[in-house]
Amino acid sequence: MNQVQWPKSEERYLSGREADEDDGFRKVIFSSNDFGSSSVEARMRISLPLLATSWILVVPSPAQTCREVVRDSSGRVTQTIDHQKSGTITRSTIRDASGRVIGTSTSQGGSGGSTRTTFRDASGRMTGTATTNDSSAGSSHTKFRDVSGRLTGSATTRTNGTSGTRTDFRDASGRSTGNQTTNGSSVTTRRDASGRMTGSSTGSGKCQSVRKPPFPPIASPR
Repeated sequence: MNQVQWPKSEERYLSGREADEDDGFRKVIFSSNDFGSSSVEARMRISLPLLATSWILVVPSPAQTCREVVRDSSGRVTQTIDHQKSGTITRSTIRDASGRVIGTSTSQGGSGGSTRTTFRDASGRMTGTATTNDSSAGSSHTKFRDVSGRLTGSATTRTNGTSGTRTDFRDASGRSTGNQTTNGSSVTTRRDASGRMTGSSTGSGKCQSVRKPPFPPIASPR
């Protein structure tokens, strides 16, 4: 810790100190026999606010957050997904209708427009991965793999109109398993391969500015 260097004429008179609070800043008063404490106090009050300003400048900006509410075809809530984006990393927490955590995902942006997502269950065990690559035409392609690295499916996302997107899902053999469309207000509609609506989701918060990780279509109850 750096020590304050006082002039020789003043140093021998400094015999003690006390501290209190004034206007949100801490001031330090040195007692002296030759000069008033106000001069030393003025020096400390000038330097401390400047130091406080330097601390404010390095406070990190808050993360972007949003929540998706997932519903089945009848409108009943089945899941909620909370997304939090900080830098190039997006973390998502998936809960069932009762609020219990059933899984998580972490997406890390890479060079060249690539994103890798790791999916985990409620216990933290990895259940699969997804790798998304953007193309120059504005579309993206995602490959889903299980924990052993075996391909389990894929998804292709393209712009749909001025602000919406359409994502088509396929299984490992290339057969269509469904699609989802998202409009500019963060409302997503999911359909199966026959075009029948299977569910929807609505985003709140900063969902439009947060790039959410891709999720395979939720299997319809049998």
